[in-house]
Amino acid sequence: MFVLTRISDVIPVAPKLFDADYTQVLIEEIDRKYANKVITDVGLCITLYDFVRIGDAFVHPSDGTSHSQAEFRMVVFRPFVGEVLKGRIVSCTEEHIRVSMDFVQDIIIPSYALQTPSYFDTTERLWVWKYAEGQEKFYMDLHEEIRFRVTNINFTRVTKTAKGGLAVTDQCWNKWSIQATTTEATEKAEKDGSTEDMRQSLARRRSSSVDLSDNDPTPSAIHILGTIDEDGLGLSSWWTS
Repeated sequence: MFVLTRISDVIPVAPKLFDADYTQVLIEEIDRKYANKVITDVGLCITLYDFVRIGDAFVHPSDGTSHSQAEFRMVVFRPFVGEVLKGRIVSCTEEHIRVSMDFVQDIIIPSYALQTPSYFDTTERLWVWKYAEGQEKFYMDLHEEIRFRVTNINFTRVTKTAKGGLAVTDQCWNKWSIQATTTEATEKAEKDGSTEDMRQSLARRRSSSVDLSDNDPTPSAIHILGTIDEDGLGLSSWWTS
């Protein structure tokens, strides 16, 4: 869920900050620039982890600002396809359930990816799992903790055009329920420690683009799709003894 990503960048420091601890100033400037920012194909930056290298500071005579070439590692939220995560239900519609993980709000579980069979209660405005054996009804209440498996990760970047804007989305997905691997391949990957490579090979990628007008809402930079149509997934309260 969280990974370390190495980034190299030139960090400017204003003259008024020259008297402060320089390393601390760099930390604050990096967090100000990168924290809560989505980098396409990388993930959501959370905070600075450490410095790999800090170069010499060069002052531009035009403005007096110093510029340091720094290489550092950021803590990044980047779930992998197939990973099981926890969040809380924030809204329900007839099309989907929206889940929040506090720092990520755009997590969608489509209606077709809910426990089978499920239906939408139009009175309560909630999804309900109708457990087959005892015909019990399990409501997916708002603010309840929910476990889901990641099926798609979409990164969207928006660029300005003469007509308004262009949203380009890079999609990474996998039909988790029908993995194209054999038991022998899985066992071999576990033995030689290459399960991460195998997991990445299962994912598929594609890109799509759409024109945006000035009135269209700006799409989220990161958008996650999930499923709960498996044993052990769904509301955590369902599976507690």
